[in-house]
Formats: sequence, structure tokens, C-alpha cells
Amino acid sequence: MKIIFMLAAIYTCLCSFQLWAAPNKGEQLIIVLPADVKEDYEKYINGRNPLTMTSYEGEGARRDVVEVVLVQQALHFGGIDSPVRFITADSHARIIKQVLAGRAVLAGNSIWLDLLTSSEELLYVSTPIIENGQFEAGLYTIESNKEALKAKSMDEIRSLIAVSSKAWIIDWQTLNAMKMRKLINTVKWSSMVKMVNIGRADFLLAPFQPTPDLAFEPEGVRLIPIPNLKIGLQGSRHFAISKRHPQGKAVAQALDKGIAIMKQKGLVEKAYEDSGFFNTKVKDWQKLL
Repeated sequence: MKIIFMLAAIYTCLCSFQLWAAPNKGEQLIIVLPADVKEDYEKYINGRNPLTMTSYEGEGARRDVVEVVLVQQALHFGGIDSPVRFITADSHARIIKQVLAGRAVLAGNSIWLDLLTSSEELLYVSTPIIENGQFEAGLYTIESNKEALKAKSMDEIRSLIAVSSKAWIIDWQTLNAMKMRKLINTVKWSSMVKMVNIGRADFLLAPFQPTPDLAFEPEGVRLIPIPNLKIGLQGSRHFAISKRHPQGKAVAQALDKGIAIMKQKGLVEKAYEDSGFFNTKVKDWQKLL
């Protein structure tokens, strides 16, 4: 009888170990991304090995694209070298659902802490990849919108029409704090870009880009920032890891270790600088908030 109990205890311990063990070398890690980020990442990486990159420039470089590299490097520095498979979701809410349900072990882009605190029972939240106060955004519009481009003050910005998503809580709160005359809510990033392009909205918020004129072309639409104005968004950004996924705990521990090592090496700051997210060109621009 004692032998049976001993065997049962050993079996329980082994099962528990398997549940939280680091992924086997050949076992895939499933990471969920927005569809446009996955597409742009594949163009950006252009045959390079993301694990050995120390220069993060390249066609399509922007914050959310280089974060796909950063998350892989952090896992590597943290001791996990499993192959990665990317899946996509078409909205922020669906990305979170994939992680909450354990269909993906983590989201490949950072998320505002305020969006994660209500789900902490189901999520591990990484150490911050972007510290509080580091996130600055431009007010992006099309080149033909002369009314928007000539704005020089908060009052003139308030008279314009902004577009964002209520699901992007920090962006939405910021635009509401600006007391915009009109603020349009839509779910998809592609819809925001389209609305600015057809003139239904004057601008959207986006991180600054590493291009000479700070412009970029999402969905084939060329967007440029309203010159000399920027927004400061408060809050830190983190990676969300699934507690329901059997690899979740090991991945969360590896990410925290890896992010700390990469910050010490200066790789996180360099990646954000190379992508234009930390942009010295706008250092002296007027911060509206």
C-alpha cells in the first residue's frame, strides 16, 4: 500500500513538473500578432536572424515590428531557444482572447499595463519593456490635409477630428483629455488609416518613425506627423503571457530575465531608437500633454 502511495506521489510530481517545465527544444512557441505586424515583420527581417541582430534598422522598422524581434531575443537571453510560430488576430481584443484562452503562449507586442491588470488571474505580466513616460506619439495625417498640418496649438488641434479605438484605453483617454471637438471610435487600425485617408478624420496617434521626414505608409497610405507637436502617453508597457498555457510560467520567467539582460546591454533602447520610437528629431517639439 505504501508503494502505491509513493508511486502516486511521484506521478503527481512528474505531472506538475511537466505542466510548468520549459518547452523542449523542438517544441514551438505560439506568439500572436496583429496581421499587419506579421506581414511587415516578414518584410523587415529580410532573411536576418532575429536572435543575433544588434542593429534594428530596416525597411518597415517601427515599434511594434521591432518588438517582435525583442521578444524573441529576450526569450533567448532568458534561456529559451524553442522555435517560434506566429499566429494573427485582427484586433487588440482578439489578441488578448487568444492569450487568455491559452491558444497562444504570449502576445508579441507590448501592451499598456492598465489593459492587463483586470486579467492578472489569467495572465503573467512581464517586467516593463517600455517604462512609464517613455512613450511619445505623433499626430499623423495625410500630406493633402493642409488644415491639420498648419495646426500649432492645442486649441487648433481640438478643432480637428481624431480617430482611435476605445479598446486602446491610453490613447482614448489621452484624446478625451485633449477635449477634442470630435473623436471617432473604430476597432481596426486599418479602418483608422482609411478614415484619415478619405478625410473622415484629420489625424490618428502613432509612434514616430525612423524615416527622414518621420513618415510611414500603413495600408499603402502615406502619413506624416503634424510638425512640432507631440503627445506624451503615461503608463508602462509589458508583454502578456498566458497562465493557462503549459509553457506560460517558464516563458514569463525567461522573458523577465531576458529583458533585464537586454536593458543592461542597451539593446532595448537601441532597438527603439533604430525604429524611430525613441526619436531625437522630436526632442524639442511641443508636448501637448
